[in-house]
Amino acid sequence: MDRLRLLTGGAVVALATSLVACGAPAQQAAVNQAIDSVVVAVGALPDSLTPSPWGGSASHVVLSGLGSQLLEYKTGASDGKTCPAPSTELSGRLAESAKPSPDGTSVIVTLRKLTSQFGHVLSAEDVRWSLDIGMKRQPVMKGTLKSSGFNVDNLVKVIDDHTLQLNTTALTSYTQESLQNNLFYIHDSVEAKKHVTPDDPTANNWLSKNLADYSGWKLEEFTPGASLTVTADPNWEGARGTVKRVSVKAVQSTATRSQLVETGEVQVANGFEYDQYKSLEQSPGVTVLNCASQTRDTMMINTKTGPLADPKVRQAVSMAIDRDALVKGAYAGYGKPASSIFPNVADSPIYKFNKDAAKKLLADAGYANGFPLTLSYSTTRPGPVAAKSAVLIQSMLKDVGIDVQLQNVASSTDFSTALIDGRYQAVLYSEPIVIADPAFYSYAFYSTGAPSNSTGWSNAEFDKARTELAATPSSETDKRSTILNKMASLVDDGAAILSLVETKGMLVAKTGLTGAVPLTNGQIYFNALGR
Repeated sequence: MDRLRLLTGGAVVALATSLVACGAPAQQAAVNQAIDSVVVAVGALPDSLTPSPWGGSASHVVLSGLGSQLLEYKTGASDGKTCPAPSTELSGRLAESAKPSPDGTSVIVTLRKLTSQFGHVLSAEDVRWSLDIGMKRQPVMKGTLKSSGFNVDNLVKVIDDHTLQLNTTALTSYTQESLQNNLFYIHDSVEAKKHVTPDDPTANNWLSKNLADYSGWKLEEFTPGASLTVTADPNWEGARGTVKRVSVKAVQSTATRSQLVETGEVQVANGFEYDQYKSLEQSPGVTVLNCASQTRDTMMINTKTGPLADPKVRQAVSMAIDRDALVKGAYAGYGKPASSIFPNVADSPIYKFNKDAAKKLLADAGYANGFPLTLSYSTTRPGPVAAKSAVLIQSMLKDVGIDVQLQNVASSTDFSTALIDGRYQAVLYSEPIVIADPAFYSYAFYSTGAPSNSTGWSNAEFDKARTELAATPSSETDKRSTILNKMASLVDDGAAILSLVETKGMLVAKTGLTGAVPLTNGQIYFNALGR
């Protein structure tokens, strides 16, 4: 596979990836052999086993955990107590290889020999059908494929049973990398097609409650929004660890999750209050992993109507937020105050805490006496920290005359749907890095017409620069750094999305359980457990 140099500001980005433990000491191996069943506690589970309806971070739990995607970020070794060495390479998961064609007009994919839970062999037709229905049931997937340089109107050419051609309009710096996106989930099309109906041509109603894929897991039980249990398929030919049964439980209370970890009833958990992570570090038999991450907690602002339609007002909101105080008060010192919209781009003027400057901008915009603002948030994403962050931001904005009313959205699906539809005035959010190349993540939320751009902000100069970044090879680090800095300046001037805190990949696991390491989106890969 091609090496991916994930560059922002001329520096290689350190990414937390899933784990492959090689050459573990005998004592460690003995620990792993004793762990064949794992219980995972999370804040929320989705209503569907497919990306539709999208359940935000809850969907990441399932789709990343099962992992029926073509590629993955290459895994690195760890001792189960520390984060593995970061990787910037791609590796095959369902695919043996995925390489650009000699003429640069496609990506040629060769598949591994794997069987589904129903005994069907992975085929090029499975990939063709899965990508086709994926674009139909989830518009974000179609937009992501298109932005990655794929020809969404003529995507797949089947060469033979185990080889296919993914057609492109123009290769980008992240075309291959996009194939590890958990949206691009590959199903057993032979089994799924049995459940196609005139009213459900993608079989989503059946697939949302049943597994027909190449993950290597059989579905034991799924209660939407509450629990998922899978057991290892003994006939699956892929690589996995010693863990043969995984139960994932939605436990909304962080205090209850913490107690379950401390008593040993739960072996893996995430989504805690940050002060709880500090407390759990002192618990015997528990390891708290604090891994490198590019994820940012943000505030998204609807720019279409009202006072927030004025960029001066949005800039004032940014300058009224004391990000250092936010890290100390809500994040217990974990993470880093954002200094620009993108990681590794620093010193944006609107990110400097300055209440007087914020008041002046508001007065210049005609809001010297402030205005009412509804700030929505959900503890499902960015997590429980959102409640503390919301209260602190409410107090900070009050100091410049903005009267903030807080709105807690409990359901992860309702929260994600409202976000995509733009039904908010301002909202706390998190941007986990699913595709690490900045040419992608700067597209998803900021480019004109992008599926996740619900703020209404649009800038032709930004769109042109982002397209140039995507066309610039990752090896041209200086050029990419210059382009990215220009893009950050344009986004920060528009201030439709404000970075608040650059967070860490946090996870709590039973000491000695290898493979329980957060992926780039903060979740775990079930097949890595016990490796």
